Amino acid sequence: MQSVFFVAIMFLVALAWPSTAQAPSSPIPISSSSYAFSRGALSSATTVDLWIDLGCSDCLNDWPLLSQVYDKYSDDVRFNYHLFPLPYHQFAFLLAKSANCVALHGSPGDVFNFFDTVYTTSNQALIYNSATANMTYNEVMTTTVSKFVTDSSDSLSATDFLDFMASDYDCEQNTRYQFKNAALSSIYGTPMCTVNGVTITDGLSTIEDWTTFLDGLVFSPL
Repeated sequence: MQSVFFVAIMFLVALAWPSTAQAPSSPIPISSSSYAFSRGALSSATTVDLWIDLGCSDCLNDWPLLSQVYDKYSDDVRFNYHLFPLPYHQFAFLLAKSANCVALHGSPGDVFNFFDTVYTTSNQALIYNSATANMTYNEVMTTTVSKFVTDSSDSLSATDFLDFMASDYDCEQNTRYQFKNAALSSIYGTPMCTVNGVTITDGLSTIEDWTTFLDGLVFSPL
């Protein structure tokens, strides 16, 4: 009987004792934009959210189609681009941080020029795991990524870019928040998209597919 009483007391103590598995006291911050880069019809009721990884070959393959969709619906749809650097792409986080640096310190729209620059076959070949396997962080920064930046922005020099990457913590912090927001949004790969908050996993592989889908949302009467 005494042992049963002792076990009961220990159980109550365990319930009251702070657990190391508790939720963090400082929750992951969420903003209205989820730290996205937005363009198009910003006040539109139709929103396309795209999660991309700048070191991802699947994103490279889909980027021409995604750009075509934007060109066709830029007057009618809001497009949010979220960076989700996947850990198995060796320098994906560096590319995402560089994009945030361009967005913070370049001219408006330069970040989308950066996306276009990175998503070319020749430039992707320079950043793949196999191409950078024997390169240091600084070598990738100075020989490869800084050129992507200067090719994308007339207002951001290579020297300024490298200085900002080393000194401006917002470049780092925004990239971390983007990764955390993607995880909170149940994003597990790239490219992925949601339309008005609904995850779309299949059926949008051509411009015709996108046209049929978006026309029904944008132009159909309620």
